[in-house]
Amino acid sequence: MRYFGRLFALVAIALAGCNEFGNLPWAPTIATARPGNASAIIAFLAPLYAGQSAISTYVVSCTAAGETLSARGETSPVTVLGLGNGVEYACVVSASNAAGTGANSSTIAVTPQPDAANSLASGYRQVAWAPGMSITFPNACTMTVWPSARPAHAVDEYYLTPVQTGKKPGAVRGTSFTKVSAMSLEVAALRGLGAQAPMQFNICPTKAPVPTAVNAGAIGVLISGSVLFGAAEIVGHRATALKDNASYSFKSRDGATVTARFIDQCNGHPTPVTAGNSYHYHGLSECVTSMVDHENGPSHLIGVALDGFPIYGDKDMNGQTIAPQRLDACNGIASPTPEFPQGVYHYVLPSGVKEHNASMRCYSGDISRKELAIADSNGFCYAPQAPGPTHSIGNMEMGANRTLAQPVF
Repeated sequence: MRYFGRLFALVAIALAGCNEFGNLPWAPTIATARPGNASAIIAFLAPLYAGQSAISTYVVSCTAAGETLSARGETSPVTVLGLGNGVEYACVVSASNAAGTGANSSTIAVTPQPDAANSLASGYRQVAWAPGMSITFPNACTMTVWPSARPAHAVDEYYLTPVQTGKKPGAVRGTSFTKVSAMSLEVAALRGLGAQAPMQFNICPTKAPVPTAVNAGAIGVLISGSVLFGAAEIVGHRATALKDNASYSFKSRDGATVTARFIDQCNGHPTPVTAGNSYHYHGLSECVTSMVDHENGPSHLIGVALDGFPIYGDKDMNGQTIAPQRLDACNGIASPTPEFPQGVYHYVLPSGVKEHNASMRCYSGDISRKELAIADSNGFCYAPQAPGPTHSIGNMEMGANRTLAQPVF
């Protein structure tokens, strides 16, 4: 029937003459929609009429729950990446020439699904998750992790945290400033750490053609129960948290000297109270690796990234240090590990590094915009600004009226 429909349309064009059909191409015809892992592969037939010039590109757009993701290609098929697994999308395709973009095709439904053959569940089941954490596997490609607001290892009693909105620097006890960004800090006791909601991971991950920059909030969860952030203290800023450290010493009521730090000896700290007050890391933590690694031995799995790939320390299977130069732009490498002796792509947190590669800089795996938006709201390292003119934090301008979301995880 499709063949005869196209034949009749061609006859109609021949009888009517081309001048009546305009400059834009007609709509393509979708042939098939094949689900992939966080993706959809859309195959289509070229329009019966290309317009007054040759078709230069096709655009496939898939929509679900108000979110639309698109991909371009010169020929069929076109793959749309970054979709949510288990979510039904309505996809259309359109053609463009020198005059512009023509009409959309009819819609076709497709529901992306992970490939269970690529499941990393066997490795994640071996992990020595901290006591009190709950780890479940609803299916071969899904792992649910309940993080903790406080990690399993010891943490400091006092920290330097960003001065809360409405307070003036110098008007609170223990005012200090970070070394690079000059952020105003104050001494605060570690009290009332916020509760964490479960995080769900696709553990049948696939690498994307193009990496995705990490978000501002949690980019993964470690075996200690706490989450991992990127290296930067402020998104887009030249300062990394580990390089931006500061400390302040004071006398306790019993006369003992107490030192409050911005970043503690475990390379972590809590977000401000206004952003959830939950502990997180900005790079490799010996407090975490010591839970599973042994001297001169290989690094064991210490966490899972938001895109589902594993996170490790900086030792290879022979116990030798993995130089940062061997890693890709996202701190990733494919090699054997204790949990995956056949080899697996994984992220490495290098030791002794304080630059932006101290933590993951991007995701190598497919990840949806929805997942990024949720993670982006999972706590911030800096305090929100009071309403008013734009303020400058270090060398980065921030809109003062930006509202920081409360953590979701």
